[in-house]
This record gives sequence, C-alpha cells and structure tokens, in this order.
Amino acid sequence: MTVGKEVRSNIAALMLGLAVVNPCVSQDSWKNAEDSAATASRSAKYADAEKLLLSNLNIAHKLGTNDPRLPRTMLDLAEVYRAEGKYSDALANYEQALQTYTKLYGGEATEISDTLNGEAELFKSLNDYAHAEPLLLRALAIRQKHLPPGNRDIAQSQNDLGELYTATNAFDKAGPLLKDALASRQKDPGPESTDFAHSLQALGTFYSRTGNSKDAEDSYRRAVSLFGKTLGGEHPDYANALESLALCYEARHDFASAEPLLQRVLDIRTQVFGPEHRDVASSLDNLAAMKRAEGNSDEAAAFYERAIKIWEKVLGPDDPYLAPDLNNLGAIYEVRKDKAAQAEPLFIRAAALDEKALGAQSPELGSDLNNLGLLYFLLRRYPEAQTILERALNIRTKAMGADDPSVAETLDNYTLVLTALHREPEARQAALRAKAIRRQTATSQSGH
Repeated sequence: MTVGKEVRSNIAALMLGLAVVNPCVSQDSWKNAEDSAATASRSAKYADAEKLLLSNLNIAHKLGTNDPRLPRTMLDLAEVYRAEGKYSDALANYEQALQTYTKLYGGEATEISDTLNGEAELFKSLNDYAHAEPLLLRALAIRQKHLPPGNRDIAQSQNDLGELYTATNAFDKAGPLLKDALASRQKDPGPESTDFAHSLQALGTFYSRTGNSKDAEDSYRRAVSLFGKTLGGEHPDYANALESLALCYEARHDFASAEPLLQRVLDIRTQVFGPEHRDVASSLDNLAAMKRAEGNSDEAAAFYERAIKIWEKVLGPDDPYLAPDLNNLGAIYEVRKDKAAQAEPLFIRAAALDEKALGAQSPELGSDLNNLGLLYFLLRRYPEAQTILERALNIRTKAMGADDPSVAETLDNYTLVLTALHREPEARQAALRAKAIRRQTATSQSGH
C-alpha cells in the first residue's frame, strides 16, 4: 500500500477520564500541539506534524504511564512516521502504544483496535500481509463488539481488510467487505468525504484485479475528483488515486493519457516526501515500465537507474524488492551492444537476492535465471547459457507446472542455445515442447 493513504489523524480525540495533570505540565499546551499536528498531518505536512508530536511526547512522558495522552501521542506519531516511510520508528511507536493501552484498558478497548489497525497498515505498506491480516481481523472484531453497525471505524476496518484480500487475490472475501464499507461511508460521513473517496479507490483496485476495467476506471475517476475537492491536488492521497487512474490508461496502451498523470504523481510525491522516498521510487518504476512498453528504452533505463538508487537507500542493497528493477534494467541493457556486458551483474545480483529471500526453487529465481541464460546466449557464451537455462527450466517446471507458459518461454531460449551448439535433434524436441504448451494454453483460454 502506498504511503499517505488514509493516515488516521485521531489526534483530536482526547479521551475522557484523563489522569491528574502534573502541575509542571500545561494541559493546554499538549492539546494545542495535538490539534496543530492533526491539521499538519491532514495537509500532508508530515515533518511539521512530527516535530509537534515529538514535543508532545516529552510532555506526555512527564504525565506518567497511566495518562492516556501518552499512548495517544505514540499512536499519532506512529501514523506520521508511517506516512514518512520511517517504518522502524513507526513500528516501535505502535508497539509501545499497544502495550500502554493494554495496561490502561485491557485488550478489548477501541483504542486497542485503533493501534492494531494502524500497525496492520504499516505491514501492508511492506507487503507483509501475513502479519497484517490477524491485526486487521482483531481490530474489526473489537470494533464490531463495541461500536454500532455502520460506525466509521468499522467501515475503515472493513475497507482496509478488503484491500488486503484484494492484494492477496482472495476476491470472494474482498468484495463484500469493500462494498459494505462503501455503503456505510455513503451514509456517514457522506458521498463527498475523503473516506468515501478511499472506498472508491479500493473498489477500483478490486475491479481492476478482477478484470472489470470499466468499473475500475470509473471508480478511480470519482476518487480523483473527490480527493481533489476535499484534500487538494497536492496531497499524497490525490496522487495515489491519480496513479491508479494512469495505470488504467497504460493497461489499454493509452500512453498519451497516462504519462502526464504519472509525471504529476512523481512531482507531488517528490514535493511532499523529498526525492528519496519509497513512493518516489514507485513513481519512477511506473514511468520506467510505461517508457519500456512504448519502446523508449533509453528513458526507461534512466528511470530504473534512479529508482534502484532510491530503493537501495530506503531498503538496503540486499533487499529482494530490488530484484524486479534489476531484472528490468538488465533486460534493457542486454539487447544493446554498448550495454550488454552491464546486464550480467544485474541479473546475477537479482538471482542472488531472490534465492536468499525466496529459496532455490522459487518462480522468481527461475525468471532471473531465464534472463541470465538468454543474456549468455546473446553474448555467445553458449555452454554457460545451456547450464543456466537447464536450471531455470527445472525450477519453472517444478514451481509452475510442466505446461505453464513460463516453461515455454525458457524452452524457446533453450532451443536457441541448443541450435547454436549444433545439437539440432534436442533443439527440435525443445521447440516442439514449447509449441505444445502454447497450443494447450490457447485451448484452455478459449474454453474448448
């Protein structure tokens, strides 16, 4: 999930039953700073919100661990850190808020659900759905137990959980949750609210992933319009919806419509987060993919190179998230005589990252090795190409099945290598296997 999406302010909600305030501490100063931080956060001025909340955290610590303003400030600070992409700091504050709230209220209070929901969104940002799902389920259960049907917080949990199920292809679970959230939000806070816009965007993604491109585009258009009216055209949530709409255009090869939108998204994110944020890298990846689809390999390579540098700083040089960009840049380089030699270390690095993170039989590693094998063929390093492609073929066959199109792709490359090695009978057998897989795939897709 991209940063800036539905970062809950919650900051103005000061709970009843506050502990006695230390005489040395001004209650008004805490409340004023909290309100100012909420305003800054809603306006995507996260650096300002962070400064205000750090100051408030010092005040809250003086109030003692029995004062609910301490976990409230921790939670609000965690939400801002998440928006800024400071995930380690965010997670630490979520955990501290959760522990403190649990001591104050037990494990079933709505404050617990707020914290669980925020922490789950952090894990969703990292594509760690296995950790996010139980947190969202627990938050939803608490809210449904203590809040009336149709409550805004219940709708938020439904929407966030529906997004997770969309991302994990559990569409039968996602659809009802997202539609229930939309119906609730249409009533409260209403069809002109940012909450309703978030639901529209989430449904747009659901429609897109389930092949309903028309409804997806319609939902994204409405979300863009609503975010523009409620938050303005410089807000990250507006940028997120605009990006989704642009990717709809790109999917139907309407690059002329997609490009200015993607460039606008990049500009907004750079302005809000700075040039080295993960959302900026995501924008560069999208622009690179579009330029590559257009056949503009030089511009695509430049975007990938910029994105890789950011990912390395944000995630570290050994994170497997780098592998797709390394592969994409290598694929551009391998077909250029002046850059082909530079493709090899990119493919080798991607393969090493995927093997370490995902295992020696992962489909991702099979794809990496397929790319490396093709490069060796293009460089006329035929024995090396044969060895690598045989390994790729073995992995893809085991991981995806003998009749998967990816197996046919590797067989095509293997056929080229065998032919170059003057092993024509084996090359013909490989080519026939690839042809049979494609015929079977076409028959399955046609329903006959």
